Amino acid sequence: MAELLLAAVIGKVVGAWAAMAERGEMSRQSLDKFTLLLARFQRYATARQATCLAEITEQIASAFIDAPGRTRHGTTGPAALATRYLRRSVLRMCFRTARELRLCDHDPTWAIALPPRVRGKVRPLSEDEAIALRHAAEFTDRPTRHAAAAALALSGAHTGEIGHTTLADLDPDRARVWMHGSSKAAPRWCPLGPWELRALTARASLVRGHAPPGTPAGRLKLAVSSRAGGDEQLQARSCVALGDLLARIGLAADPTVRPSSVTAYAAWNLHHQTGRIEDAALLLGLSSLDRAATVIGHHWQPDPAPAPDPQER
Repeated sequence: MAELLLAAVIGKVVGAWAAMAERGEMSRQSLDKFTLLLARFQRYATARQATCLAEITEQIASAFIDAPGRTRHGTTGPAALATRYLRRSVLRMCFRTARELRLCDHDPTWAIALPPRVRGKVRPLSEDEAIALRHAAEFTDRPTRHAAAAALALSGAHTGEIGHTTLADLDPDRARVWMHGSSKAAPRWCPLGPWELRALTARASLVRGHAPPGTPAGRLKLAVSSRAGGDEQLQARSCVALGDLLARIGLAADPTVRPSSVTAYAAWNLHHQTGRIEDAALLLGLSSLDRAATVIGHHWQPDPAPAPDPQER
């Protein structure tokens, strides 16, 4: 690889991100936030005499991720865990995009580990991983089952619901899709973001075009094949589609990421926007706020105080 100036590479990466935002793969808010953070990293690296992409080492990336920041009170303090995760996410996405653009063949962040954010065995996708998932699912010649499965999961569908979703459940005029529910989730409408709406309407058009004339919309599956299958078979097909996408973005070996992580991201993102655990529970069709909090890794209640020592009474 020829020595490329870091500033030039970042400019091309941000240009690629802007194109992704135009397609709805990331929001404008994410684009602005990621761009600003990447500019800070460029200044940080330049101050340490790293002006070429090849000079960005794991040590420089790690130091940036862990660098102290300003608190709400204007003082300097250790970076919060959420801030460190965001910095690492943006750098990983930068180098992932640079590799796609064939500007580099390495990622100095791949070995940088951070403390776990959730107590459970499965975590929601991070913001950059959700963006990468949309990007991996983006169709070039035709809207695939993978794209439809990703769009449904990113809208709040559980893997047990995705295989039951048909063309009749899609309401493009109101940008929403009907979820049939399951033994653990209530039936509900789930809102669709711009990319999810585009992916599902394109998939619906393709499926309708290949179906025999007169086939009822309620018999045409959006995200799996329309051949017969029980609940477990339909769920397995959905998990395979999502698992393929997760493998494509390099998450196959992460033991904390499963197809349900995609659905959990939808609820985590909504909670991040509104601050209400009730909204996350409604999106997931769950009646238990505790269950919803567990899914998104949110500790909404303080840990119980330890019982007093009997000898100290």
